Amino acid sequence: MMSEVTVQVGGHVTLLFSVHSKSLLARNQGSKGAGLCLEDGVETTVKALSKGPDKITVTSMDGKPFEEGEQLHLEILNSFREVFKIESPVSIDVQLELPVSQGFGMSAAGLLATSLALGELFDSGDEGQLARLAHRMERKFSGGLGDILGLWAGGCELRVRPGSPPSPGKAYGFDVGCPAILVWDPEGETHTSKYIDDPKWKKKITTAGDAAVTRLTKFEWDLSVWNNLLEEADRFALESGLLEESARANLFSTVLEHSDETMSCHLCMLGTSLIVVPKDLQSEFDTSLLAQRLRSLGLGVRETILQ
Repeated sequence: MMSEVTVQVGGHVTLLFSVHSKSLLARNQGSKGAGLCLEDGVETTVKALSKGPDKITVTSMDGKPFEEGEQLHLEILNSFREVFKIESPVSIDVQLELPVSQGFGMSAAGLLATSLALGELFDSGDEGQLARLAHRMERKFSGGLGDILGLWAGGCELRVRPGSPPSPGKAYGFDVGCPAILVWDPEGETHTSKYIDDPKWKKKITTAGDAAVTRLTKFEWDLSVWNNLLEEADRFALESGLLEESARANLFSTVLEHSDETMSCHLCMLGTSLIVVPKDLQSEFDTSLLAQRLRSLGLGVRETILQ
């Protein structure tokens, strides 16, 4: 057995989605939708300890302890032990590279990174089993719906059947590999459960999201679909009602005001946040000036790369 393993998993931004959470089994719950996987995310290091108790630390992107995140990782550790009959004590050190509750898939990335790291440390389970375990924990805490499935597909992804990876959930992905900017309102954290557990929001979101996925499945899922995806993301933001909320609308207009014609700005579901991507994947795309302007306004900004 190895004594220490580090795994990094990038974050995930959902551009459009529908809610499918009625099933009793967590593996059948999830969402259809489309999104983008990021290079920045979560890095987890797990070590085997000679004696207990377990040690779990979660550090936010500003270097401060994020104690609320410890329970999530304790739950996946306990679940991993139960499934694979492991009793050894461990330390789990989780470093967050992006803010939480802003639509960047931090709970999904953390759960998947921790699950994969534990699997490698104890040589237990395959990637599919470990991803399913992470999906189950995310549903237990209503931390997200389709982020784990999106991360499983990778790149720019389309989730066509809800559920956990590798099945029953089904998703396709293609590599993008271009710069992007994440922008958020530091005062505007929103936990996903506020929307996916609310019947009115759920209905509006699901009607808009299912219609968008139906239209997108008519295209080849490769680089040629990029413009269609961006159009559908904008349409979903309007039809779902999520762009009507004042905090999101204000952030959106601020970023639009400072961006140029090479840039396409889209809401990240479900934070008070945006992702700015190139309108044209073949063109030059310089993020530095926009990042500088937005930081000077007191907004949270992270320059990243799309997988």
